Amino acid sequence: MANIDTNYPLQSMVPKRETGALNFLLKNPEFDGKGITIAILDTGVDPGAPGLQFTSDGRPKIIEIIDTTGSGDVDTSTVVSPDQDGNIIGLSGRTLKIPSSWNNPSGRYNIGTKDLSLIFPKNLKDRLQKELKETTWDSNHKRMTATTLEKLDQLNKQDQDLSSKDRLHREDMQAQIEVLDKLDKSWSAFGLIVDCVVFHDGNTYQACVDISMTGDLQSCPVLGSYNESQQYATFSRTTMFNFSVNIYEEGKVLCIVANGGSHGTHVAAITAGYFADEPDKNGVAPGAQIVAIKIGDSRLATMETGTGLIRGLSEVVRLKCDIANLSYGEACHWPGAGKICATIEEAVTKHNLIFVSSAGNNGPCLSTVGSPGGTTEHIIGVGAWVSPDMMTAEYSMSEKLPSNQYTWSSRGPCVNGALGVSISAPGGAITSVPNWTLQGSQLMNGTSMSSPNACGAIALILSALKAQEIQYTPYSIRRALENTASKQNNIECFAQGHGFVQVNEAYEYLSRHAALPENKISFDLSLPHGKKGIYLRTYEDSVKPHSINVTVEPKYHSSASPEEKIEFSCHMAICSDQPWVVCPTHLEMMNMARAFVVKVDPRGLSPGVHYAQVQAFNTKQVNAGVLFSLPVTVIKPELVEKCGNYQLCEEKRTFKPGQIGRTFFHVPADASWAELSLKNHSSDQAARFVIHCVHIREQRAFREQEFYKLVTVPPGGTSEQAFAVQSGLTAELCVARWWSNLGDVTMSYDVRCKGLKVENNPVMHAVNGIHRMEVRALDRDDFSPSVTLKHIVLPLRPTDHCVRPLTSRDHVLGEQPTYEMINTYSLHLSKSSDVTISFPLLSDLLYENEYNSQIWLMFDSNKSFIAAGDAYPHQYPQKLDKGDYTIRLQVSHSSRDALHRLKDAALTVKTKLTSNISLEVFGSHRDALMGSNKMSTVIVTSAKPVPFYVAPLAEDKLPKHVTGGQYLIGPMSVAKSEMGKRANTYCGKRPKIQGEYTHMFTYVLIDPPTKTKSTRNNSGKKQGKYDAKNPNQCEEDLRDLKMTWIAKQERLDIFDKLKGEWPEHLPLYMAKLQALESAKTRANRLDDIIETADEVISRIDTHNLSANLGIKSDPRPDAANIKSETEKQKSHLIAALIHKGCALADKLDELEVAASRQENAENQDGEAQQSGDNVTLTTGCSDINEKLKETYETLQMFADLNDSKLLPFVFKHATATKKFGLAAKTLLKQSDEKKCKETDLKFIKVCQSLGWEYIALHFEKSMPVKYPGAFIPF
Repeated sequence: MANIDTNYPLQSMVPKRETGALNFLLKNPEFDGKGITIAILDTGVDPGAPGLQFTSDGRPKIIEIIDTTGSGDVDTSTVVSPDQDGNIIGLSGRTLKIPSSWNNPSGRYNIGTKDLSLIFPKNLKDRLQKELKETTWDSNHKRMTATTLEKLDQLNKQDQDLSSKDRLHREDMQAQIEVLDKLDKSWSAFGLIVDCVVFHDGNTYQACVDISMTGDLQSCPVLGSYNESQQYATFSRTTMFNFSVNIYEEGKVLCIVANGGSHGTHVAAITAGYFADEPDKNGVAPGAQIVAIKIGDSRLATMETGTGLIRGLSEVVRLKCDIANLSYGEACHWPGAGKICATIEEAVTKHNLIFVSSAGNNGPCLSTVGSPGGTTEHIIGVGAWVSPDMMTAEYSMSEKLPSNQYTWSSRGPCVNGALGVSISAPGGAITSVPNWTLQGSQLMNGTSMSSPNACGAIALILSALKAQEIQYTPYSIRRALENTASKQNNIECFAQGHGFVQVNEAYEYLSRHAALPENKISFDLSLPHGKKGIYLRTYEDSVKPHSINVTVEPKYHSSASPEEKIEFSCHMAICSDQPWVVCPTHLEMMNMARAFVVKVDPRGLSPGVHYAQVQAFNTKQVNAGVLFSLPVTVIKPELVEKCGNYQLCEEKRTFKPGQIGRTFFHVPADASWAELSLKNHSSDQAARFVIHCVHIREQRAFREQEFYKLVTVPPGGTSEQAFAVQSGLTAELCVARWWSNLGDVTMSYDVRCKGLKVENNPVMHAVNGIHRMEVRALDRDDFSPSVTLKHIVLPLRPTDHCVRPLTSRDHVLGEQPTYEMINTYSLHLSKSSDVTISFPLLSDLLYENEYNSQIWLMFDSNKSFIAAGDAYPHQYPQKLDKGDYTIRLQVSHSSRDALHRLKDAALTVKTKLTSNISLEVFGSHRDALMGSNKMSTVIVTSAKPVPFYVAPLAEDKLPKHVTGGQYLIGPMSVAKSEMGKRANTYCGKRPKIQGEYTHMFTYVLIDPPTKTKSTRNNSGKKQGKYDAKNPNQCEEDLRDLKMTWIAKQERLDIFDKLKGEWPEHLPLYMAKLQALESAKTRANRLDDIIETADEVISRIDTHNLSANLGIKSDPRPDAANIKSETEKQKSHLIAALIHKGCALADKLDELEVAASRQENAENQDGEAQQSGDNVTLTTGCSDINEKLKETYETLQMFADLNDSKLLPFVFKHATATKKFGLAAKTLLKQSDEKKCKETDLKFIKVCQSLGWEYIALHFEKSMPVKYPGAFIPF
């Protein structure tokens, strides 16, 4: 029998030994986080998840659960009172029975509704949708479809010579099958609408969410705000989805707080989970309490928002949290700026908050740290590290490897020169996830996991410091962590920062140096151009010496007294740890800014990256470690030169797991892409590598020109990659072995620069005609240009704008009032389209945004919520049906003037074209002008640029209904080679914001030309001009004017007067029909409608009309006039038949209802024979049925019954003839044209007539979602 190891390494599932946390807890069990409150700013935390109920000393683990995004908000401003039976009508339309046990002295209830699909996590919605379809739809639908098919089959087996009645019956059965198939294919679980009731019980506000969705409030829990009641509930045993509530604005706003994903619960469990019976599974600080703040908006797939973060920080400050953890972040364009980062800085410096955040998961290239964790000065940014024990316990690896940084962990330095990563911690864990996942625990890894591990470690330290009344500040905590961190020699400082957290050493440091005056000081370093460190990256910088002015200024914590500031004097020793960096030896520091010069001479350095530190020590307390450190990073790129065939090679290099090969090269002028070739020399070892290339451009995020790909090279095999490069910049190419890919491999690789660089702006204005561009080659290459336009971008101006103050929830850190701007935009789509909404002014900004927040919500014409978006619009593409949409944009800021500046700001809608449009490219202006000799392949050399010309689009190629200001976009390709084309396709770790290609072409449209109507063969009068040959024109114009009054003002008296003068004028009768149809008394005037329609029909010779319509080519001189008059007659005939048919159907319905009532009355009286009245009604129904049939058949001769104009009559005819399959089919067509509540109500009634109760119920449940009373709040 094999040797079985029964000692599972549970302690490494949430790593604590590596940071010393486990040892600290063994020595100091009383300092396990007690007395410390940790804010978890994340996707929300499940209070029912394992390990998150109590602390180690029995206190509640989670003391506050707050949703700051707005995604859980319910507008409960509607106030109602119960009727005499104790019932109220909820906004869903359900009757809600108020339980007698409720105590509500005022008798008033605030009500609202919530679509739970807006707060349910996607994975839960997917599971519920699958289960719901299986339990409520599939079995019923399959049985109904089979039964209907059987009936149709029996009908088809009958003689083919069917009567018109039988043919219509067969059509009805076929329509039923079509409807059943369509509904099955388009089935989706509509949102689950719950009614919400808020009331005051005399002491506080209470809320009840009708989770029964039947109005049975007695079975539903009543909850108070979580901070008051510590209560939560579960939506159902099926979902296992827990929620709590908060109540704001005196009951006018209810917030249903539920986690938006697993992430936040996992983070909370790492930080402070407590398992009484299984202590090895504990989080790092099991005695700490948690404030769970949801900053990830469920409407945005839990993307963080400015609203969520700033409100969240305000709650952190209000609740006096000791530490905050944010395991979120994004690549930013410029570091340390923006309202969110400024608010974090203020919370740290003024409110003693220690802020810990993830550094990012965008490695292994340098300068990939995210914001805010790696870019904001007073945040402790944490990198992710993996230990041998984690490899065994979490990843089940067969071999333990040395500790290492995860390959994907982001690296510094920050683009402003700061180190970027402060410390590192274990970046993986197996621990609790929300109950709705039905799995208890899960392995997750990322700096999202290393940050809470470090946060828990800090909580242990603070627990000890507080218990012993040792003073600290965020500055002293960070300095202690960085001075005592353990550095690992095989890991670069850009990855590990100052090293790995060491709890015991940091605690001892703070205990020894508690009285240092520097504990209340952060030494702020500033260099020219807003830099925080020295970062030389370009080739030009690497070949000359530099003298850089450095300013150091002491920034005091808010707890510092004036006397401490006056008395502060520090004799500093300054030293550099590298000979190529020279600095002064001493600096006298007092409470003012001091400056000194640092000299950097990189000329003698070898190619690659080099790092140095200029460190300052207190000469009287050297053992207190570094007071401040100035990072110095120098990248010495290699030149890629023509003499070397523009190629760099690495021959037979051995890679261990996690090992990184970095190549920095200066991209030569006119280079536009690079080709990488890898070869695996190992005969029995597959090699898994990350290929990562990054350029750094001023004030642009690294993601904008990034190549990232995970490749596996088989034994003895090769891999070829191509990626875009930017000339004149330093490119970093990482060939990084995946951290867990076991065994050593020997690799060779080379990178070769290629280039076809396009000069001139790739933006063409149609008004300018031909667009000239030039291409230059790096060496010699085949140039084969093509431009393919794939999208049209529609700019929208706001139709409404308002600015108003927000409530106290949005006061920044509880102090600064905030205002919101709401711009409203209208969008019409003439067909279904893939669209992307963007607010270009702010859409690429989040943490660096100077405005507090931005978010847009989209609604259909019925105010039903469709989609939402904020920063990074590429993350929110939508498939929209044709129709009208409203987009509401909210931007918030503390200044009303700043918001009013955006009152006319445009929104853009990028829509995918039905088919791509190719622009024609020519080799000369003459060819482009004449449209001849399109450019094919041209050889371009470095000696001479080649011009090329893009011709404007022909009118027939333009999309329909384009207007000036709209523009077309798509990729422009210039290379003929397959590798060159591959390089044009963006391949970043995340989707590119501008598009999926590196070279985009823009074609700006102008208004299309006005079409001139031909007057050939048209001898009629010209519209708008006086016809001298027509002496009656004045009377005709006056008649036409009066006809408009008939329809608009229902002036039938005018009709009577005009009829005497113009008895054969068909438009006159059509005007009367319009007036009768639109009249409020239409139901009483059905006979008038039928009579008027018959007058129109009788004046049209249908035989002659049919003959004229059947003519394919008319040689008569007045053919155009005849055709025009024929089309008018056809239009009048169809309209009259529709009016008549609808009136007949309505009249038939009236008679049938009357006959049914008469029959019921007779049955009650016990009469044996039919009365005369009933006989008359029955005869009347038969006559109308015959006329309805005749009208329907006539209409079939002249019109397509699928025409949207005919659908109202087709539906009425179908219901009148009891052909409910055709009626259902018609209603679905109408709904496809425009969603309408009335149409859906008709469809429900038709489904009930067909016996499709399960379909009717499905649509009934959808009604509150599809037709809400108001827009959902932001």
